[in-house]
Amino acid sequence: MADLQGPGPTPLDPGAGVSHVLEIPPDPQLEGGEWQLLRSKLDAWWASGELQSLWLRSKQPLTWLVGLLIVLALLQVGSAVLDAVGSVPLLGGLLELVGLVWVFRQGLPRVLRSQERQRLLADLNQRWRAFRGSA
Repeated sequence: MADLQGPGPTPLDPGAGVSHVLEIPPDPQLEGGEWQLLRSKLDAWWASGELQSLWLRSKQPLTWLVGLLIVLALLQVGSAVLDAVGSVPLLGGLLELVGLVWVFRQGLPRVLRSQERQRLLADLNQRWRAFRGSA
């Protein structure tokens, strides 16, 4: 059979060790290590006023993010309340009946009368413009 190992030292050879070690002396300018370097960079960044401009640029997106988180939390709470109400027997049907009675007693007359319908549409249009910010 042919020899599978080629010529030269193998990792299992005792003579195949490290032949030279390079030592680098510490730099006296970097005394204190990485923590001091990081701290000096943070102090320079703080003194430059970049943090204030970063805050001014990110104020609106952060406000939107906090608002989104609040809406999500309210949706979770609302969902839990609706699940709790839905677990009570007959309560869901009773609430549907109350909603239907309200529509027939309050909503339907407003839609049938022309003057009330005009006022309702004007009110909805004004609310939509206020929501969009064009009011």
